Amino acid sequence: MNEKTIVNIDQMKARLNKDVKDIEAAQSLGNAYYDRGDAGLAVLYYRHVLDIDPSLSGVRTDLGAMYWRNENISLAEQAFREVIARDPGFGHAYVNLGLLLQLARYNIMEARAVWQKLIDTDPDHDVAPKARELLQETAALIN
Repeated sequence: MNEKTIVNIDQMKARLNKDVKDIEAAQSLGNAYYDRGDAGLAVLYYRHVLDIDPSLSGVRTDLGAMYWRNENISLAEQAFREVIARDPGFGHAYVNLGLLLQLARYNIMEARAVWQKLIDTDPDHDVAPKARELLQETAALIN
């Protein structure tokens, strides 16, 4: 970890210690630990952010990714599905859920259905091309 990251983490912890509801500091800490690959600490700070504001789809999706990295597949799936239920336009959750279903649950058909749902819901979404690519890549697996 570089010196700038250490300073940023220390600064964000100081901010959070001053104000436990400093959502920006908590999210920054979650992101810093996410980037470091420290799933445990990322989860800790993301959970804190969601305790303050449960509507943050990006944070809940990142939480799911960290659960997955920590091999908590059921919690990861729950997080991605909750994002989709709360915010059907948040495309990254569809992509992540589909990948989890494909790679961790070995359920290609359900993964493809999730990606297709994103395309059907919002064909112009910024991650729709990734969903199309994944559908194309997995087409041979079902034939």
